[in-house]
Amino acid sequence: EILQVAIGYNTNQFDVFIREAQDFDFKPLVCEEFYYDLVTGNSEDHYAKLISGGNYTYNNREYSFRGIEDVLAYFTYARFIIKCNYVSTSHGFSIKKTPHSEPMPLEEKRNMYYKYKKDANTLMDGVVKFIERTENDFPSWNFCNDNCQPSKSIGFKTKVIK
Repeated sequence: EILQVAIGYNTNQFDVFIREAQDFDFKPLVCEEFYYDLVTGNSEDHYAKLISGGNYTYNNREYSFRGIEDVLAYFTYARFIIKCNYVSTSHGFSIKKTPHSEPMPLEEKRNMYYKYKKDANTLMDGVVKFIERTENDFPSWNFCNDNCQPSKSIGFKTKVIK
């Protein structure tokens, strides 16, 4: 575990944050071909390492990186922070208050949201270095660099990487 979520939090609701992080935060950082290879080829050793992270050698030097699962965890946690205590009711959105607790002010939530998104992007930098240093294992990454236009994304159904 790298980030703490309250015991008993609804896993179905949390899965929504995971899917949103994957679709709206991670997916735009890579092109469609690479993304598709990642979600369909993640049982191959090099994709498994890309997802989980680890150590590797480059230019006779040992490096380590945290992996896409940690990138997604930080993106997911950012979304969880900003959205978790908003509940849709028949009268609109509400925030639960109790005599023993008070919701975090929106400004603090925003600060934490941006902090965890920044952390995710920092981890993604390590993932990108790993991919570029082992580019023969990820041929669609080179295709992305040569042919993709990241500003023009096309939506398609995905599965959650866990």
